[in-house]
Amino acid sequence: MVINLGAYKLFPLYDENRSMTKPYVNYALIAVNIAVFFFFMVQGVFAVKYGIVTLGVIPYFILKGKRLWTLFTSMFMHADIIHLFGNMLYLWVFGDNIEDDLGHVKYLLFYIFGGLIASFTHIASVLATLPTVGYIGLGIPSVGASGAISAVLGAYLFLYPRARIRTLMVYIFIQIVSIPAYYYLGFWFLYQLLMGLISLTGLRSGIAFWAHIGGFVTGYLTLRALGVKARPKRRIPVAVRRLVRPVRVPYVEPVVRAPFVDVLVEDDRVLVLAHLPGVDERDIMVYISSWDVTISAERGNVRFYRRVLLPVLVIPRIEDFSYKNGVLTIVLRRML
Repeated sequence: MVINLGAYKLFPLYDENRSMTKPYVNYALIAVNIAVFFFFMVQGVFAVKYGIVTLGVIPYFILKGKRLWTLFTSMFMHADIIHLFGNMLYLWVFGDNIEDDLGHVKYLLFYIFGGLIASFTHIASVLATLPTVGYIGLGIPSVGASGAISAVLGAYLFLYPRARIRTLMVYIFIQIVSIPAYYYLGFWFLYQLLMGLISLTGLRSGIAFWAHIGGFVTGYLTLRALGVKARPKRRIPVAVRRLVRPVRVPYVEPVVRAPFVDVLVEDDRVLVLAHLPGVDERDIMVYISSWDVTISAERGNVRFYRRVLLPVLVIPRIEDFSYKNGVLTIVLRRML
């Protein structure tokens, strides 16, 4: 469930609201998910695959009224360590506040209810893709706690839309930023919705986007329908930021100077000498045509510019170029 924006990756670290009670149920849910995953993982890859098939929600069986218990067990089974880490990270960051507002028992019931609705939403999306994908989707198992956690995210957005989420942003550099919940979770939901609509065309990604959508909407609407209010929270103190008045630096228009230029004509070549004090060789630009030379250079607030007509025609190619002691020397070949 980590947000991935191309080269950008966002990992939530914690929110700035601290719950007033210990979130024992949230801790237990995280512990059970981790324990179930490693129970199968230590037995090998085939054991993990067996767990996915036996504990995951397979739409075909649910529609037949069989293996209904997998609607519950699928919430605690994960496909790999990355899948588990992303889900548990979001549950750790957002779950404690919802448990604090609902109470321990109600939070557990809410979590399971959100996961069940998420699974039914996923099954409905599979049925919607039958005309394009066929019946293959009915036999693919779905696992993970993301549907139930999505309900927690929807509830969090309802109760704490302006809470700030401390987020690790990874790009070229790594930095920690504070992002408002309405922006962070709102963007997350819009991404799920976009990818869910694309999945209805038959493109498969291996992610149950409609389970996320169903869980999120369920969590938001459930707390709104029940009239749940956010309880007072302890806020993490934020360093005081003082307004610093910017220092205005007056803009100085560069002074344009016409450098002294001398042209020496010899039998087979032409020498152009220009006086350009106070610049480096890399600051000098020269444009040559058959009948003129344009010299320009800029460093700091000093700019040189001059166009010189040549007394004879030359080949528009520099034979030699040197800059010493503020004097530029250009050697051109005469056009005979």
